[in-house]
Amino acid sequence: MKTFLTFASTVITCIFAIADSQKFSQDRAAILAMSGAFEVEFNFEEIVSLAEGYELKKPYFADAYELVKVAEDTGKSISLQHLLVVDGKNGPVVIKHWGQIWKYEDHRTLHYEGGNTWLPVTHTNAEVEGTWTQFVTQVDESPRYKAFGSWVHAANTSIWTSRLSTRPLPRREYTKRNDYDLLMATNRHVITPEGWVHQQENRKLVSRKGKRKFLCMETGLNHYRRVSDETSKEGFKLAEEKWDQTRAFWGQVRSCWNKVIADADKPVRYALMVNGNRLMSEMNVLARKAEKGEAIERVAIRDVLTKFLR
Repeated sequence: MKTFLTFASTVITCIFAIADSQKFSQDRAAILAMSGAFEVEFNFEEIVSLAEGYELKKPYFADAYELVKVAEDTGKSISLQHLLVVDGKNGPVVIKHWGQIWKYEDHRTLHYEGGNTWLPVTHTNAEVEGTWTQFVTQVDESPRYKAFGSWVHAANTSIWTSRLSTRPLPRREYTKRNDYDLLMATNRHVITPEGWVHQQENRKLVSRKGKRKFLCMETGLNHYRRVSDETSKEGFKLAEEKWDQTRAFWGQVRSCWNKVIADADKPVRYALMVNGNRLMSEMNVLARKAEKGEAIERVAIRDVLTKFLR
């Protein structure tokens, strides 16, 4: 009887291990499915006023092309880099856009506190079991938000939903608005037959002088529709060339930021401007050198970060 119970226990353990392995492979496939060339529509709309006297702003809509490259894949960590392709006066222009770093069973997330300050939060093994963090980085590889959630694969769908997280104002608003301080948001990524969808449920929060209030609820729905013939778009070719020239450089920048966050035992904060320059401006100086084939030493990147970190 004891031998039978031991055998049964072993069989059950193997079944669960196989199921976990299959789920992990499905998770990875869903993340990697977000890479490629896409036509993108960005849609954001404030839908409910939460503060007395607040008037909902006009909906935001924009469209563009994006090339999403797999910057790194180590198995349990996958980095995706978005390259925005827009029309310029003299032809297509490539702009380094946001990045996604997905990590399996990651114990650390980031809580944005406002004032360009992120608080590292450590989670238990039980909390992160089977989950992935999505660490979204800004154009200069600095943090934007990092939350964890689970992929659910049912019928013909794969959907990742994050826990509630906080983040700074989005780029579409931070130069135009100063009436709120941060977003509280839930993210959802849905893999579709034509590409994928990034859905956001946002609340805009005012947090000043010890008082907090929500202005409104906002919904975001960004459609990424795959472009089947990448060569038909001149901008994608240009984006591939630019990425080949700067991939190693931005990989070093990402690595330096990851170390800053991993080693942090207190809030991470950096200055928006130093001596009249933004962090992205100084990183772009180094990136342009990398484009020309110049080797960029890691110490040069660290020196720039040290100048801005507080």
